[in-house]
Amino acid sequence: MLRPLLAVLSLIIALPAAAEPSPRPFDIGLAQIGMRLNQLRFAAFPANTRLVCSQDQERPNGADRTPLALPSAMVAARVNRCALFTDAGKDNWVQRQVILAGAPTDFWFMAIEDETGAERIFQMTGRQPREAFDKTAAALIERWGPPALKTPHYIRWINGSIEAQMADDNEGTVLFLMDTKMHQLLDSRLPKPKPKKEKKE
Repeated sequence: MLRPLLAVLSLIIALPAAAEPSPRPFDIGLAQIGMRLNQLRFAAFPANTRLVCSQDQERPNGADRTPLALPSAMVAARVNRCALFTDAGKDNWVQRQVILAGAPTDFWFMAIEDETGAERIFQMTGRQPREAFDKTAAALIERWGPPALKTPHYIRWINGSIEAQMADDNEGTVLFLMDTKMHQLLDSRLPKPKPKKEKKE
């Protein structure tokens, strides 16, 4: 039992904890809203770690077990969904967790092709164990400054067009970061809902 446990731990401790202060808004150390996707794709990851995206032509074995697929409308809007993966042995790739505020965190990254043709990260979602909420909240408040809204189970920060939220959804701690301007770009590319027909009396 010890060897498999050590193998699992090795998947989550190698990436930086992202605890050092940064002048960039809502920087988590690993990535930042607005950065080019290729900056993350070609970052200096530990050995046998790579970024895998929904639009990649070739994905490693096991990547299909992590939900990366997007609806056809999102694909047509030139959106890409990505996550970090690591080889757990025998070419079996699993999602790699990042340590954020001392807690193992699953991260997903959404990128959209901007007007210049560059893919930029416009949304990041993280999930931690539920019991990590208070400790992560304290760490992020120290790192990002006072939030615009804070309740016992929900926190929201705003910096220009960038928003960060974290919540206890009764299943875990959820962290959500997004750029509202790039979301508007996405909305402009999605099909408009058909107007509802008025009922005849």
